[in-house]
Amino acid sequence: MNILLINSPNETDNSLENANYSLFPHIGIVQLATRLEEDFGELINVEVIDGGIKTISEIKQKIVRFEPSIVGISVLTPTYGEGLKIASFAKQRGAIVVLGNDHAIFFPKEILSNRSEIDYVITNDVAEKPFSDLVSCIIQKTSVQEVDSLAYWNNGEVFINPVKQYSLKDKNTVPNLDFIKNDLAKYSKKYYSQHGHLHGEEVNVVTINNARGCENKLRCSYCSIADLRVTTGDPVQFWETVTRYHDKYNINLFFEVYDSFTASPRYIKSLLDTMPAYVRRKIENGNIEFMIYARTLGLLARDNVNKFRELGVRRVNIGLDSGDADILEAQRKNKTTDKTNIDALKLLSKADMSVHGSFMLGAAGETFSTVKRTTNHIKEIMELVEFSSIEVSRLYPLPNSPIWDMLVDYFNPQFYKNSKEIDSVLAKLNLYIPAAKHVELASKYKGADLFNKEELMSDWYQNFTHIDEDFAVSEIQKLDDFIEMKNIQTGKNVG
Repeated sequence: MNILLINSPNETDNSLENANYSLFPHIGIVQLATRLEEDFGELINVEVIDGGIKTISEIKQKIVRFEPSIVGISVLTPTYGEGLKIASFAKQRGAIVVLGNDHAIFFPKEILSNRSEIDYVITNDVAEKPFSDLVSCIIQKTSVQEVDSLAYWNNGEVFINPVKQYSLKDKNTVPNLDFIKNDLAKYSKKYYSQHGHLHGEEVNVVTINNARGCENKLRCSYCSIADLRVTTGDPVQFWETVTRYHDKYNINLFFEVYDSFTASPRYIKSLLDTMPAYVRRKIENGNIEFMIYARTLGLLARDNVNKFRELGVRRVNIGLDSGDADILEAQRKNKTTDKTNIDALKLLSKADMSVHGSFMLGAAGETFSTVKRTTNHIKEIMELVEFSSIEVSRLYPLPNSPIWDMLVDYFNPQFYKNSKEIDSVLAKLNLYIPAAKHVELASKYKGADLFNKEELMSDWYQNFTHIDEDFAVSEIQKLDDFIEMKNIQTGKNVG
């Protein structure tokens, strides 16, 4: 049985490409492929294709040549539209189509109800076992009713099996890079074309993921990550993986996509305690480097910056978001201010680490004056630290976020106690939304699975900010021009 795993490409729209988009492999599909190979051996033939570096046309050609019996597609909200095109094509070719990743997790019933080309949806952020169990049922032609986290049709109704929580300590399959060995150079070449000046020598990159979750239990207002529960894998296995990738594939830049590396002090300590002498020498000699995500408050705590330096971290991705303290509070940044951002950047500069910083213009309650403060803030911090890239974007409301509660799920919010709490938050921002408008917005988007990004942003700016969307676009362009004049990469933080 042939199984093809696909990372859906972004829309063909440069405004949706962030500064790190497709510079690193989509490791999730590689991990799934590895797990399937371990579980089924010669019973299956599994391959992967990454829409980050392949076009829709190339993906379709792969489907025709490979003739898969099962096609699994990883979709985020910005990539879902393209994923549907792939799903429809695969279905026409006779494949069973399975969707996974964040957007599929958010809308399993809507997807199955609206899209006849989709057979199954995996509703778990840790999809290895559910997907493997589903494949087993398909091979053996048995019932899928015991496959956890699976959405499917059952007697004319969409049914979702109970979702089990998995811990990375129990099982975290190490991706076999042989699945993408012919593409590794493509990622590295693209990365080096944009950020080679930070290294000065050949860079071979890969994504690695041995921990997940974030310490901000409030959840940032725009955050749509499916599961923020902190779960960490085996630190010894982490270093074994790093060593294997370095020795076999000459990887020297590892992007650990842990949602916030500062979320677990114990995990940081365990990595330091278990680091092999071989890896330590490689780090000290500059032969192995790491790139991570982190929150500024976490960077200021527990001497974390120096610990990260010891771990080989040389580049940090931070959602700086705004230069205005009130807007940062509105974004639920949990005590983060413009001052804490500056303090963290100074520490990173002292540790000789470069920064990828992202900002958004258009948070709830954004005003012309708060945009001005953010503009000035960006220009100020550019003098404090070496930035690899700075992204300034419009706010794009995504499902499974607090602002989605405001925009769509007002009458049944997920991250607020009730509608009254949303009203209270909005009132503090001098925003008063008529009940009829909430009804209109809810009826417009509820039950849908595919959204027009421009409509979403337009409705957001018109009702939940004090600025015009055109003003935000104009200010972003001015900032991009200024940033590029400083020879710093720009991009858009969606997708």
